[in-house]
Amino acid sequence: MEYRPLSPALGAEVIGFDPTADLLEGLVRHKMLLLRLPDLTPDEHMALGRRLGEIEIHAFFPNLGPGYEQVSVLDSDEGTVASTWHTDESFLPHPPMGTLTWAKIVPPYGGDTLFASTTAAYEALSPRMKEYLDGLVAVHDLSRTTELRLRFGGTTPQAYGAALAEGRRFEHPVVRVHPDTGEKGLFVDPTYTRHIVGLPPDEADAVLAFLHAHMLKEQFTWRHQWQAGDMLMWDNRSTMHRVLNDFTGRRLMYRVSVVGRAE
Repeated sequence: MEYRPLSPALGAEVIGFDPTADLLEGLVRHKMLLLRLPDLTPDEHMALGRRLGEIEIHAFFPNLGPGYEQVSVLDSDEGTVASTWHTDESFLPHPPMGTLTWAKIVPPYGGDTLFASTTAAYEALSPRMKEYLDGLVAVHDLSRTTELRLRFGGTTPQAYGAALAEGRRFEHPVVRVHPDTGEKGLFVDPTYTRHIVGLPPDEADAVLAFLHAHMLKEQFTWRHQWQAGDMLMWDNRSTMHRVLNDFTGRRLMYRVSVVGRAE
C-alpha cells in the first residue's frame, strides 16, 4: 500500500488499499486520504472508522437507522449539503478527530468538495501575527447554521430561538496543537466560529475575516471531483472543507465520524 500525494498542502490517494492496514499514520501525515471503494458496505464503512477510534452518532444529520446509527446520510434531495466552509462539529467539547465520507450517488457535474490545510495556513502567518493569536480563544456555536438558514428563508425565527436555547457551543483556542504531531494549526471557520473571547467586536470580526480569507489561499487548498464509490477520509484537526452547491441531480453521501479525545 502506498500514498500518492495530490497537492503540496494536503491529500494523498491510497494505492493498493489493504483493509487491515493502519491508516492513521498516513491520515495524520497527508491530512486527507482518497480511497476508491466502489463496493463498500455500511458495515465495512463503520469498521474503517473504528480502526481510527470510537465512531459517533452525529449531532444533527439523519442516519441509516437501527444498527447503523453511526452512518450519517447526506442527501441533497433532503437539503443536506454542507456548502459553507467549516470544521466538523467544532461546537462540541471534543470535535471529531476524523471523518470518512463515501459517495453512493454523485450528480453528473458539480458537487465537488474543497479542502484547506489549517496547518499550512498557520505556518504561513507572520511571526507577529502568530504571537498575537497565541492564547486567544474563540466561541463555536451550532446555532450559526440555523441563523444562516433563517437569513435565506429556510427556517423560522422560532427554530432559530430553539437552536440558541439548546446551547450547543464551546470555546476552543484559535491556534490548536495537533495531539499526534505537535504542529500548530488555525481552528476557526466561517460557519461555527462566532467571536473571539475578550476582544472588542470590531477587532474580533476583523481578525476572523482576515484568518478566514488567509486560510482559503490557493496554496493551502485542494479540490476533489467525486466519482461514485470514492471514500474521502480527513483529519478534522488540521483541515476545514466545504461542498460546492453548483449541481443539479442527486448527491448522496454516507458519512462516519470518529470521536475526538481530550487534548
